[in-house]
Amino acid sequence: MEYFLGLDGGASGTTCAVATSDGAVVGIGHSGPSNHILAPGGRDRARGAVTGAVGQALAAAGLGPMTFRAAQFGMTGITRGTEQARVFGEVVKDALGAAIVLVENDAVIAWSAALAGRPGVIVIAGTGSVAFGEDPGGRQARTGGWGYIFGDEGSGFALGCGAVRAALHARDGTGRSTILTARLPEAVGMPLADVPMAFYEGRIDRSRIATLARAVTRAAAEDDEVARELVEEGAAALARLVAAVIAQLQWPEGPVPVGPVGGVFEAGPTVLRPLGRALARLAPSAVLVPPQFAPAVGGVLLAMRAAGVELRPQILALLSATWQMRVAGVPAGV
Repeated sequence: MEYFLGLDGGASGTTCAVATSDGAVVGIGHSGPSNHILAPGGRDRARGAVTGAVGQALAAAGLGPMTFRAAQFGMTGITRGTEQARVFGEVVKDALGAAIVLVENDAVIAWSAALAGRPGVIVIAGTGSVAFGEDPGGRQARTGGWGYIFGDEGSGFALGCGAVRAALHARDGTGRSTILTARLPEAVGMPLADVPMAFYEGRIDRSRIATLARAVTRAAAEDDEVARELVEEGAAALARLVAAVIAQLQWPEGPVPVGPVGGVFEAGPTVLRPLGRALARLAPSAVLVPPQFAPAVGGVLLAMRAAGVELRPQILALLSATWQMRVAGVPAGV
């Protein structure tokens, strides 16, 4: 039996899936952050995260150490061919055995997961934001993903940061009134005025600020004008990323599927409706479609593709069913 590994790694944590060649997910593993490979301690952090997630997945499958037929890693902040990818590849080869090891940006495996490896575009709005697409000719393009200082418009962090800024301005009397002034302290767990210094001093991080996006989308759903504008501006920024990817690639006549991925979209219509309106203006061929798989499964799909496995409908169906079973805690073999 041949086994394939897909791993989704980043600032919030690391998730991996182990699957057989017929598409059965036999184990899922989780561990801590695995990003910033070139930062001090980055190699050790990445090695620990990879070995932890893979070891947990193998244990869940009732398997011991093995050599995978192929392993696909999708990592935040890493792009194929860069120094970060080279160093991460060295760490991975030290940490596990695989005949084929592929290292890509996490947007690539998110695209594979959302669209089951078929042509189209994905837009990610989690802690950060990025868009990625592949056209029917295999050409690829990516926009965004430049981090919280130079980019990440429309992301959870951008929404959370914008909410804190708007609430502070309302508190000072220099901005419009918003219910965010009252909602954010409870959401972040501290007085509003303490949030900036807590962030500057590292007592709360970007992921914590990104969680405030939920307070923003709830306020927008309640028709708070400030929150609604933050959501609409974020949706427009995400639509621009998608439109730029579509423009860089070549498509036949007809719709281009666009899969929305990431925690910001958990708000449902509150975010998806303004995103749809913005796409209608900027990229009329774009059609929003629900993502099909989790990113780690997208890694499995790409690992299989790299090994020459034909992604038949039976394989996709079994991946979907067994992933849901493993997530629900049903052990492999049941």
